[in-house]
Amino acid sequence: MSGKISINSVVLRAIRTSRSNGGFTLVEILVVVVILGLASAMIIPQIGSRDDLKVAAAARMVIADISYAQNRAIATQSMQYVTFDVAATPQTYALYKSTTAGDYVTDPVNKGSFIRTLGTGGTPGLTDIVIDAGAVSIDGQTKLAFDSLGQPYSVTGNAATVMVAGTIRLTAGSQSLTITIEPYTGEMSVQ
Repeated sequence: MSGKISINSVVLRAIRTSRSNGGFTLVEILVVVVILGLASAMIIPQIGSRDDLKVAAAARMVIADISYAQNRAIATQSMQYVTFDVAATPQTYALYKSTTAGDYVTDPVNKGSFIRTLGTGGTPGLTDIVIDAGAVSIDGQTKLAFDSLGQPYSVTGNAATVMVAGTIRLTAGSQSLTITIEPYTGEMSVQ
């Protein structure tokens, strides 16, 4: 029998191999599933209410819109304006081609007037965002302008003066971020 392998020896080898591979028992698998279920039940609800992410996204959107006004001023070689109306309900900000009321910049996406509405019923992505009362200060004003070189100005009525300091504070729930606009360059940062 030296060259022959018996069926019994093959079965015994298969049994020994399956025991030494060390598979998982049903109880071990169930424990892992329960732990994963509990962890996801605690984490997933928190993802939807992340005010810090909402306010960061809104800050990026506001910065992009202000940058659009600045780039438009350079491209068209004419003053472009951003006006924040924080006293209204709902709050808005809009881009204008002049100081004339209703002379809005055309939104390149929806082809309508370039107006963003904050708060309930507002622009998608900005429904939980509020600009705190007094939190827009373009040298104490709520209107910002850019000249043909992209330099920021504060606007009072129809008069524009070179901006010294500009800040906009956005809030979502308990989280706030402040956008700072630098004089001369119009460079923006978020803190």
